Amino acid sequence: MTEPRYNIVLTGHIQPGQDATAVAAKLAALMKLPPEKAQALLQGNASKVKTELDEATARRYLAALENTGAQVRMDELVAAVQPLTLEPAAPTPPPAHQPTAAEEPSTPTPYATPADDHLHPDEMRFCSHCGGEAPRLARSCPHCKRKLPTLGRSREVAALLAFLPTGAWGVHRFYLGQWWGIFYLLLCWTGIPSVISLVEFVVFLCTGRESWDAKHGHKNAVSGWIWVIPSLFILIMILGVVAAVAIPAYQDYLTRSQVNQTLYEVETLEQEITDFIERTNFVPNSGIDMGKSDVGELTYATWSISENAVITLTFDSSTDIIAGESITLIPYLEEDAFIWDCTGGTLDPKYRPIGCQPE
Repeated sequence: MTEPRYNIVLTGHIQPGQDATAVAAKLAALMKLPPEKAQALLQGNASKVKTELDEATARRYLAALENTGAQVRMDELVAAVQPLTLEPAAPTPPPAHQPTAAEEPSTPTPYATPADDHLHPDEMRFCSHCGGEAPRLARSCPHCKRKLPTLGRSREVAALLAFLPTGAWGVHRFYLGQWWGIFYLLLCWTGIPSVISLVEFVVFLCTGRESWDAKHGHKNAVSGWIWVIPSLFILIMILGVVAAVAIPAYQDYLTRSQVNQTLYEVETLEQEITDFIERTNFVPNSGIDMGKSDVGELTYATWSISENAVITLTFDSSTDIIAGESITLIPYLEEDAFIWDCTGGTLDPKYRPIGCQPE
């Protein structure tokens, strides 16, 4: 049975998401063509670039051309059926002389076989300036001498991530594609990952360029899922810090507003005592002296009147932080006017208005 043969055909189109200029440059470099001829192969017309190849060779060409970003297909040849005749077959002519590698023309053609060592997509890449091929780990293009972008993982970036506070969270390990950076996150509160990351910072910078590239330079971009875990941990930590600062600040603000409202509400009682003293010329020693109850209620506190008309405000359970704390209001006469001193009591000064804070 005859082994099937294949043609390699450029469809004249580029793969989705590819840039036509870059694809043409890669085709020109791979097929050793002038740029204008490479552009002509992408004008929408199908072109056979290799014919009658065995399957292994055809797939190698297919992979190499697909790596340029062009659309390529592999067409199987259908062998024609020869009619059966009874006449003797004509003698087979001697095979034509096949040129050896040394005899092949030095000028490349569009159908020249690409070198095998240039076909593996993981080993070669194309320069974005001239379109020429360069080894994957090369630092500069061998054709135009332009600097090539760093592929894989950068030693300097990994060292910086290890040196910064992100090292304690293992971000540099996630950057290198190592999932076990999660252990840094789990133990970051112990301080051990911080020490380890500083040591790794020195180790990374002391690692030779060739050794680093051999270990990390071949890696492609980090999968998105590997950043999910550190992102969640960092988000939780940020939310925790914000909560640790914001919640107490809000509680203090709420407590101060409750104290201010209580002092505002008790002003009515202060005025009643003032009017009572001016009318009777008698200083009450309890609420009963004024015809009131011993204890009265406000929104967040209770009040009571003691000797010399001193008002004591005691905050109730509706104020969680200051429940049971008190403010005393002591009246005294100044320039024929009653002044109420609110600096007494057990309430913490930070919850009092400025005028009620003890000196």
